[in-house]
Amino acid sequence: MTTFKHILATALVVAGLAFAAGCQHIILDNTGKNIGSFNYGEFTGLLNTTAPVVAAATHDAVKQLGLVEVAVTTGKFDHTIICRDEDSLEVTIRIEETNSRQTALRVRWGRGGDLQRSQQLYGLVDAATAGQQTAGSRAVR
Repeated sequence: MTTFKHILATALVVAGLAFAAGCQHIILDNTGKNIGSFNYGEFTGLLNTTAPVVAAATHDAVKQLGLVEVAVTTGKFDHTIICRDEDSLEVTIRIEETNSRQTALRVRWGRGGDLQRSQQLYGLVDAATAGQQTAGSRAVR
């Protein structure tokens, strides 16, 4: 019976470590109010503008980074861009308008994800949309 307890305890510890290692929060601005995440290889960051504005800025950022667009899917409130980088890694970019003032940008660079490259792409999109951002969100009471 003690062998079973040891196996169970080990399995629980390994599962806990795997869960904790899979999620990471990233501060995206100097104020510390805009926080992104890196979950299981996918980077997510919010931008304070609409999906069409983010989509246009993302297409420009893709070109600046030397990525080759392979497929593009466009919707009214969402957009998907699939690209390849110089190493032929697949880069999937999903743009989803979460509300009338914010849009989520999700980036998966390769299978396991690349946080630095994803943040670089986010930074280019954020800089391009800085002048077109909507006014700060109001607190709903």
